[in-house]
Amino acid sequence: MQTAAIILAAGAGTRMKSKRPKVAHEMLGKPLLNWVVDAAREAGIDEIVTVVGHMRGQVEPLVAGKTQIAVQEQQRGTADAVLACREALADFEGSILVLSGDCPLISAGTMQALADLRERENAAVVVLTMRPDNPFGYGRIIRDADGQVERIVEQKDATPEEAAVNECNSGFYCFDAKALFEALDQVGSNNAQMEFYLTDVVEISRRAGRPVLALPAADDSECLGINSRIQLAQATKIAQRRINEEHMANGVTMLDPDQVWIGPGVKIARDVELLPQVFLFGSTEIGEDSVIGPNCRLTDTVVGCGCFVDETIADQARISDGASCAPRSYLYPGTHLE
Repeated sequence: MQTAAIILAAGAGTRMKSKRPKVAHEMLGKPLLNWVVDAAREAGIDEIVTVVGHMRGQVEPLVAGKTQIAVQEQQRGTADAVLACREALADFEGSILVLSGDCPLISAGTMQALADLRERENAAVVVLTMRPDNPFGYGRIIRDADGQVERIVEQKDATPEEAAVNECNSGFYCFDAKALFEALDQVGSNNAQMEFYLTDVVEISRRAGRPVLALPAADDSECLGINSRIQLAQATKIAQRRINEEHMANGVTMLDPDQVWIGPGVKIARDVELLPQVFLFGSTEIGEDSVIGPNCRLTDTVVGCGCFVDETIADQARISDGASCAPRSYLYPGTHLE
């Protein structure tokens, strides 16, 4: 069965206190929104629609040519944002993942797990759930006496008993396409925020007699949303650790992994040594047996095998096999060091 994805990227993100939309902020040199798009591609999803709205002029270029675009003219809630995709997905049949453009740590594996469970059980919707240490602010998963998902209650609408529930909505879902758009026509705005909640689709689908399921997240950190500079730093630290551990497992040495920052598109061969205060971003590639650092920042730069790069800033440069960079070097775009 086919799977499509809707990525919500229309919000203002006022807590970022920025002139940029929050999904355009970068984590390890890559916009938050593009982390989600690339994970969806890795999961094998070809049909992706990004919902834009606030500051759309800065958001659309991030995904131009990579996804379809749908516009939410007014920010009236998540259900309204998904409804903006109806025309783009008018002929689609299968599973539709709904993803958050400000949650860059979501993995392709989790997306696949959501779609697999929905299709296997022919469910109307599968909700990815989590149990954060502090559930304040998250929608709560309310189950019936048999333990089945009954509905999702937003924080501002929750009773004290409901607010005490610690199983929370992550904001990631997989829907049956037909069931989703049929339910969206029934969503109202009778709630504390006077918005159209996508979470209402859960209760609507259950009343229609379709299975509604929850999939507990294997790693709650995948669900971390970026709403502030503090959360951006927290997510960056998690991504840094994941990326560094993967490179070390593949044969890269790091004197202090906490002082090495590597972007997701960087390629590093085995037996490379990275010293403290090294930043590798963009499409940088490092060849075998090279030593990088300390105090280097390389962006979109190719380093050959057996090189020594010390206290260097390089942008779109090339360093040939066996070459060495003298301390405090700057290699401007187009430089080829032999």
